[in-house]
Amino acid sequence: MSLRTKIIQKLLHLNEGIFFYPKLRRFYRGVLKKENPQILDIGANKGQSIDFFLGIFPAANIDAFEPNQKLFSMLTLKYRGFGNVKLHNLGVSNINGKLEFNENALDETSTFETLNFDSDYLKKKARILGMDAKDIIVDRYEVEVVRLSDTIRGSDKAYDVLKIDVEGHELQVLQGLFDESQQRWPIRFIQLESHSDDMYLNHDRHSEIEDLLRKNGYARRTEIKHGFGNFAEIIYEQQ
Repeated sequence: MSLRTKIIQKLLHLNEGIFFYPKLRRFYRGVLKKENPQILDIGANKGQSIDFFLGIFPAANIDAFEPNQKLFSMLTLKYRGFGNVKLHNLGVSNINGKLEFNENALDETSTFETLNFDSDYLKKKARILGMDAKDIIVDRYEVEVVRLSDTIRGSDKAYDVLKIDVEGHELQVLQGLFDESQQRWPIRFIQLESHSDDMYLNHDRHSEIEDLLRKNGYARRTEIKHGFGNFAEIIYEQQ
């Protein structure tokens, strides 16, 4: 990773800490009235959400999924000794099997999705990073992916939060949760990152996501904007 990319990442994280996480913290402190909520973190990255939830609820039980091999190794070291954090070097999708993973220069944007190289947004992001859009992807490799329905089936846990940040692959994650069994899973809140750019070829799927959540008993509870760009976290609650 270049020095320029590292500086940009630090600035983004600083911005998030000032403008975004305090609002998200107020929300969860207001609605989760327990000491040890059960959290599913899909797309753990460097552990931002793990740190966020442990900062509010030190006894939270967290299952975190991260397909990026380098980041998973870092997470393993970071959370060794945390008996309440369970890490999985897996992707999450609508199949059990393998998918090609695109590891990007800005690792927060790594994805299973196909980048849209005609996207003005992608070209702008590449210019900020000081590279050509074609060089955004630094590595490609197959990773094992699982369906959430199969992962949590048979569990006696009632999950409080399912956080999904998978850079354009959100619909497939939800399809793998709400499978053909039509089982109503005990997950109170589902938190999704939403942005309206065209960085990925499948970018225009917001209505499908909303329809799937509504069909399975979820309604929008709140929307919390990030401190930069046209990004927001939308939180749905099971009715």
